[in-house]
Amino acid sequence: MDKVIISGARLAARIGVPAAERAEPQELIVDIEMEADTREAARTDDLRHSIDYAAVHAALAETAAARPRALVETLAQDIASCVLQRFPAAAVRVLVRKPGALRAQGADWAGVEILRRRDG
Repeated sequence: MDKVIISGARLAARIGVPAAERAEPQELIVDIEMEADTREAARTDDLRHSIDYAAVHAALAETAAARPRALVETLAQDIASCVLQRFPAAAVRVLVRKPGALRAQGADWAGVEILRRRDG
């Protein structure tokens, strides 16, 4: 299966376990891989037969900004569900990185990675 990939998408989201952390949007970095058969797109050179990554990026930003969440796990699930509902991906891998989560402890980021398939 082929993959359509977006790497390092910077999104604003109100996220965090204490309510005070959700008061202001913070930057998250999202990588997404969508499995899809792109042979027809390659053969025809027609975007209608692939996944429009600009449209996916817009959907990611919309999903991230839609509502406050306590957990990055919830955002990752919401992003995966959105992609599988709106785009012809057979599966989606979502990595959500939160750069500020463990900055005081010296970590570059903390986050979660999930894999969801259309067939369950």
